[in-house]
Amino acid sequence: METRGEHNFKGLRVPKKVQRAFVILFLIFTCIGCSGIVYMGTQNVRDSRFNDRLFEEKIGANHPPVLLPGSMFAYQDTNLATGKICKMTMVIREIKEFEKKPAYWIDVVREGKNYFDIYDMNLNWIGSFADGKELESAEPCIRVFKWPLTVGKRWDSRFTLRDYSQGIHILTSDVTMNIRTYEKVTVPGGTFKALRIQAGGETVWYAPSIGWIVKERVGPNGKDGWRLELVEYSIPPRIAEKGGK
Repeated sequence: METRGEHNFKGLRVPKKVQRAFVILFLIFTCIGCSGIVYMGTQNVRDSRFNDRLFEEKIGANHPPVLLPGSMFAYQDTNLATGKICKMTMVIREIKEFEKKPAYWIDVVREGKNYFDIYDMNLNWIGSFADGKELESAEPCIRVFKWPLTVGKRWDSRFTLRDYSQGIHILTSDVTMNIRTYEKVTVPGGTFKALRIQAGGETVWYAPSIGWIVKERVGPNGKDGWRLELVEYSIPPRIAEKGGK
């Protein structure tokens, strides 16, 4: 039986003993190069720049967004049974190799803990790192995203979790992902148009206007389970490679 670990935008909960500090996701992404849209300044980018047709034609049918170092996400993670709320901040630091592959390194701070969550170039979680050593990994990755993204798409993510700090090897797992719909979702950080993705017993909302997850829910609706929501975010200035000023 699985217990909820600390959250880290992996897109699903895994046994607590293999968690270090919980995020999915996460971080903040920009869609430069995949949508041709310019993101400038640190202001929030609302869904007014997007519509269903643009999503289907430009974002959903193309490649992962490009992450900007210095981008920040702040979340609140609520235990619906107890009402306890935990705060979490994520900052994209750099792109460098992890297990011989290029990866995004995201600095995570949660309840006094500081570590790196590491994602591949397709935005899927592959490991965590702290104090100069690898803490855990998912091999090959936990595939919450499989591009292109389109409503109705389904795929299976098969992976093996390993906790290097305790020498524990977790058996291979299979999780089915299903993109249910494209809808509006409201969180403390604003209202966004988002893809609702079912990831096993977990639901995530991916907002193309900021390139990442704005909400995550574990367990059924009501008083049980957990809920993660975006509170605020910022994006460093950047001009699109084409059509920018």
